[in-house]
Amino acid sequence: MSVAIADSFYKSLAKLTREEQDRVREAVFLFLQNPRHPSLKMHKLEKLKTKGFWSLYVNMDLRIILYEHPEVGFILTYVGHHDDAYRWAENHQVEVHPRTGVLQIFRVVEETKVVPREIRPLLNYPEDYLLDLGVPPSYIKPLRLVEAEEELEELLTGLPQDVQERLLDLYAGKKVVPPPKVSTLEDLAWHPLSRQHLQFIRDLDELRRALAYPWERWMVFLHPAQREAVERGFQGPARVTGPAGTGKTVVALHRAATLAQRYPEAPLLLTSFNRFLVARLRTGLRLLLGEVPPNLHVENLHSLAVRLYSQHLGSARIAKEETYLPWLLEAGESTGHEPEFLRSEFAFVDSFGLYEWDLYKTFPRSGRGVPLTARERRRLFDVFQKVWERMEAEGLLTFNRLLHRLRAKGEAGELPRFRAAVVDEAQDLGPAELLFLRALVEEGPDDLFFALDPAQRIYRGPLSWQALGLEVRGRSIRLKVNYRTTREIAQAAENLLPPEVEEEVREVLSLLRGPKPTIRGFGTQESCTADLVAWTRSHLDFGVPPEEVGILTRVWDLAKHLREVLEAQGIQATLLSDKEEQGEGVRVGTVHSAKGLEFRAVAVYGANHNLFPLESLLRKAPSERDRETLAEQDRNLLYVAFSRAREQLWVGYWGEPSPFLGA
Repeated sequence: MSVAIADSFYKSLAKLTREEQDRVREAVFLFLQNPRHPSLKMHKLEKLKTKGFWSLYVNMDLRIILYEHPEVGFILTYVGHHDDAYRWAENHQVEVHPRTGVLQIFRVVEETKVVPREIRPLLNYPEDYLLDLGVPPSYIKPLRLVEAEEELEELLTGLPQDVQERLLDLYAGKKVVPPPKVSTLEDLAWHPLSRQHLQFIRDLDELRRALAYPWERWMVFLHPAQREAVERGFQGPARVTGPAGTGKTVVALHRAATLAQRYPEAPLLLTSFNRFLVARLRTGLRLLLGEVPPNLHVENLHSLAVRLYSQHLGSARIAKEETYLPWLLEAGESTGHEPEFLRSEFAFVDSFGLYEWDLYKTFPRSGRGVPLTARERRRLFDVFQKVWERMEAEGLLTFNRLLHRLRAKGEAGELPRFRAAVVDEAQDLGPAELLFLRALVEEGPDDLFFALDPAQRIYRGPLSWQALGLEVRGRSIRLKVNYRTTREIAQAAENLLPPEVEEEVREVLSLLRGPKPTIRGFGTQESCTADLVAWTRSHLDFGVPPEEVGILTRVWDLAKHLREVLEAQGIQATLLSDKEEQGEGVRVGTVHSAKGLEFRAVAVYGANHNLFPLESLLRKAPSERDRETLAEQDRNLLYVAFSRAREQLWVGYWGEPSPFLGA
């Protein structure tokens, strides 16, 4: 028997309790094995406008709504409590669109009465064009009579997601090209528009994986733009960009899985700069595939480099900045430069691997903020040389130097190489990391794939990839549809940023609606903390699982303080970590530790003027340009914090607020 699962089924399943979800899974498995089993009490819903709906009994209270398609088979469309499930069936239609050929599930629209007066519709387009865009015939007349934006938004919520996107683009004045038509049953099963809404189940193992984590809908449904990035063959390095919540990590996971199938015998790499995120990528792969393919290696970039160095160059002792900084300041005292400039210039030279005078003396320093003469460069290089020599004598090296040594060995063909690499959160990679990756991966089709958002760059300043030999022009895909966050939260997050970030115009479209974020100022830290505790308790009392509540701070001291406060108030809390298994309770951590995570409810604690941006860091900046870069990174960090929330966002500060809140 052929069975498909609709996106609407996953959404409704995720709203049930865990116990209810378990009962639903049992019923679905039983249905797939024996649809006529007497305990399912399967019967056709005869009195509905839409013919083809069936009901499955789960228990006294729960019902599954199925739709029977003559060619596709049964489609799981909805699950809910008795009255809610039957009400959903009464209010929805399933039909193959007459123009696009796509199977659509949409809310029944009330018949519109024509008012005898002149109207000015928001979408004044020909009926044929709207049909070509996939608008169901029953929606054509209502759409062409809508005059208010609120009415339009309400009407659009009943339509399939891809149709909503096209109409919102149309309303924004953009040119919208109609989608290709589906002509056969095979097209219906594999067409990107169908696969955005329907998952076709082939066996019980696939069903078991599909229903194991219903809230992880990314395992199944990909937007056509995401699917293009996942499945397309690229003749060289490629990248996918987009605002938070548009599914870049989703694409990275699916891309890695696709490459593992495309090159089953070749070694592949899935990595990230962020060690917290790599643990979650590994978990995501297991959810997606059941297990990590044997040819796909998943490892944090830092860990990978240290391991390779140990295997091929010997043990490495990484020099921490607090160890070599006194040597640098002592050697550089005679140059007359400020300590922070010496520190910054040393890091710049180290990141690009300019360990020889011939490399440093002519290397462009555009954007460094402090111009240098040739004589000043020579004096600085002599200072850096002394520090490197002392490190060598102590058996130490910087992590960047470790990467550059590995790069040289890789370029000489003396390291094992990967056939391809997928890199998530690539915006935080520096020159040393990017050049190391280039040397570690064979050049050729599908070799390097990067997922990034320039607005989430929180560790370093902007970088020209082209200057490093990574040309992605013509092989770059931008995502704009936010699947995670409500429109209200997405807009609040985007308002923190300028209209363009690193020459990319910010464009995000969220189809979800919810309450506006709460941004509150308090006279004291104590009153801010008390309000946060009350907010947390109210969400837990409302039924939000503790692990779906995230409380984020700028620094670990505040996070640890909040965990103690919450525990003292009887609210179990755990600090975020890079382990795959987290502790029990509300999640508390820094924004850095929450990269790659999402929560139903997020609280950003301490959005103060001295924390975002972090005043102690700004004071150490050697130039105005460096201060601007650090401030920009903290603005991006606040953006990351806001965009971790799916449904609810609380932001609290005491005293003067962060300047970014008024941006």
